[in-house]
Amino acid sequence: MRKLQAVLGSAWLAAGANVLAASELPYNAETTYAKLVGQYPYIAIASAEPSAPVRMLRNLTYVERGEHALKLDLYLPGPNAVGRERPAPLVVLVHGGGWRSGTRENMAPLAARLAARGFAAATVDYRLSGEAQYPAAVHDVRQAVRWLRAAAPKFGLDDKRIAVAGGSAGGQIAALVGMTNGGDDTGAVQAVVNIDGLSDFTSEEARQHEDDPAKSPSAAGAWLGGRFAEQQARWSDASPLKHAGAGSSPILFITSAQPRFSVGREALAERLNQYRISAEHVHLPGTPHSFWLFEPWLAPTVDAMQSFLERTLGVPQIARAPWSADLGDGRYRNPILHADYSDPDVIRVGKRYYMTSSSFSNVPGLPLLESDDMVNWQLVGHALPRLVPEDAFRPPQHGKGVWAPCLRHHDGKFWIFYPDPDFGIYVITAKHFAGPWSKPRLLMAGKGLIDPAPLWDDDGKAWLLHGWAKSRAGFNNVLSLRPMAPDGSRMLDDVSRVVIDGNALPGYKTLEGPKLYKHNGWYYVFAPAGGVETGWQSVFRSRNVDGPYEAHIVMEQGSSPINGPHQGAWVRAEDGSDWFYHFQDKRAFGRVVHLQPMRWQDDGWPIIGEPSAKPGVGQPVFECAKPITRSAQAWPASGDEFVAKGLAPQWQWVANPAPDWYSLTARTGFLRLYAQAAPVPAGGEASIAPLRSLPAVLTQKPPAPGFSATAKLDLHAIANGDTVGLAMYGQNYAWLGLRREHGALHVIYVRCEASNDKCRERQETSAPLPLKTSAHLRIDVGAGGQTAFSYSQDGVNFAPAGTPFTAAMGRWVGAQIGLFATGAKGAYADIDYLRITP
Repeated sequence: MRKLQAVLGSAWLAAGANVLAASELPYNAETTYAKLVGQYPYIAIASAEPSAPVRMLRNLTYVERGEHALKLDLYLPGPNAVGRERPAPLVVLVHGGGWRSGTRENMAPLAARLAARGFAAATVDYRLSGEAQYPAAVHDVRQAVRWLRAAAPKFGLDDKRIAVAGGSAGGQIAALVGMTNGGDDTGAVQAVVNIDGLSDFTSEEARQHEDDPAKSPSAAGAWLGGRFAEQQARWSDASPLKHAGAGSSPILFITSAQPRFSVGREALAERLNQYRISAEHVHLPGTPHSFWLFEPWLAPTVDAMQSFLERTLGVPQIARAPWSADLGDGRYRNPILHADYSDPDVIRVGKRYYMTSSSFSNVPGLPLLESDDMVNWQLVGHALPRLVPEDAFRPPQHGKGVWAPCLRHHDGKFWIFYPDPDFGIYVITAKHFAGPWSKPRLLMAGKGLIDPAPLWDDDGKAWLLHGWAKSRAGFNNVLSLRPMAPDGSRMLDDVSRVVIDGNALPGYKTLEGPKLYKHNGWYYVFAPAGGVETGWQSVFRSRNVDGPYEAHIVMEQGSSPINGPHQGAWVRAEDGSDWFYHFQDKRAFGRVVHLQPMRWQDDGWPIIGEPSAKPGVGQPVFECAKPITRSAQAWPASGDEFVAKGLAPQWQWVANPAPDWYSLTARTGFLRLYAQAAPVPAGGEASIAPLRSLPAVLTQKPPAPGFSATAKLDLHAIANGDTVGLAMYGQNYAWLGLRREHGALHVIYVRCEASNDKCRERQETSAPLPLKTSAHLRIDVGAGGQTAFSYSQDGVNFAPAGTPFTAAMGRWVGAQIGLFATGAKGAYADIDYLRITP
């Protein structure tokens, strides 16, 4: 944090700020977090990482003031599934900091989230009070508007739909720009968003804080050139209230629970209403000043802005994917799938690419994904409709089931070899990748057998390499080989011989996840070691399939932010270039999939990613040129409108489902969940983790590092205790739901936070619904899995429910979005939709 503060502090000084007292730190998210976290321990600094494809153009000079070049960063929305069909409306974002501190980076999370939703966003510098007093900052921001309007054709901006928005001091500046509107069309804006910024400096309430005699000068006094008594005209002129009139723009106020920062708002709104100019207000209760810098408040801030701007500018935005790797300019970013597709294996057949991954105890299992450019993937189904043995997976078996699979195409058909560490290694086949697939056949029985990797050799022989799970076998860190019948029907002997022993290699632990290939007369084993979150990727080679093998580390984290990096697959593209898929463990978000360039060196070893500080060892890249330039954008579907007759492939249960759990035909366009009896754990302690014991939980993978998920539903209760809920589901979990209590419908918020299946549910919130109609339940997920719950009856105005929850990983999987219904037989819930947005 000290290093980051130093960097931001340098940027602040370079922007022309006056030198503050040594005790005053520059205004940014880190310094503000340190002040607020004691009172708001659940907050997290909002991330500036965009979800949908966003192109960022940095350090664009829009004007030079003497020797000071004022710059802006421009965030441009990338194409969606149907391309960019019109110029993007623009939001110019003005940072706060009391007019004497702060940098444009403070507005980066807002800019990234707005761009992910289809708005262009520009974060701008302006001269701070140490360099130039009022009205210099207003002139600077207006000049930025002029520059961007002139450059609109170059950047794909809509020059007739430009808004200005700011927070705190930036909100006051933005309001001044919009109220005065410049006297010329080039600097005019069509809408204003004032986030917790003053509208009137002259009122007694404002002067209590802004003209505090104990501060010499106060922040406002420094900007306005003196105290109120000395500069009354300036204090008045700097008040947006003074300028509101017929030429002013519509305005949205977003306010915190700190009333001093919205002084003058009501008077300004009343004056605008006289001219029939819209003045809207969204209040976020329980929030501190600077709330827009933090989760859980970034999402509702952006929601309010989007709703207002769409109406005011007349540009409803097309729904966009929560995450896409394709940047739309011939490049991609990692991860290519920001979702829990653990242990990915990928192959090419002709010009198509195919992927499967672990699915553990989720049903259906073994997801099937297809791509024609290696970057854009679609989920087309699952290879395993139900887990076997059938009875073993009727209750939830968290962390068990389908571990790392291997996908191959041989003898005109697709093969998947997958392990269940409690039963052995299974094989299934299909003529067509989307299925139907054969029933699982137990190829090699035994506990602790994992990570199978077959190879059909040039001489017609077949082999199966595999690893070991210490939790079942009592040992690990070794890879074993057995001969296999070429038709995959049986193993040819009963002994797995160790061919690579990680215990004999310095520093190696948890060697696992092998893939076996033959290349240029060598047998190569690609396998990770060192652990999922902290390990590296190794390659082993030998002239003989049974060894001895040489070892070489080909990729590790290095100076990149990508931990692991863990197991995956080597794929040769149709043009002969080489690529490597691997996963990164992001805990609550699961094991997300990356694509790295790979090349063979003259010494016969591959290097994966980009060169690191260690010769011959690569490190992961964040962005790269696409392997193949064809293909429109695509991504695995998320959410659901429930218009199909069967469950869409993005849905999985936590156990083998029963036919009486749900229906998609009982009410057209709705998913009906029939209430299931809530299980009572051994000992009769019903309060202990009942959701973790419930088989009938329908889940989806979180699709992005930041997103919102909203479900519209009805509960048809027949007895007290009947419940429907929307959960963020992991080893710890929280859920928001509707429950019948004392004969009335209530919204309840429940948390279960100890650990694993032993956490105890605690009902934190219970509020009666004023109208007995359908309700909208919502989760907003931000940096680090920080999750806030809220509810609404009109789908527009959402009320927060309880304190935010930090999502937790499950057993070998990430957290999951879950839907469930419990209660008396005959009760049910109808879900109209689950919508997931960036």
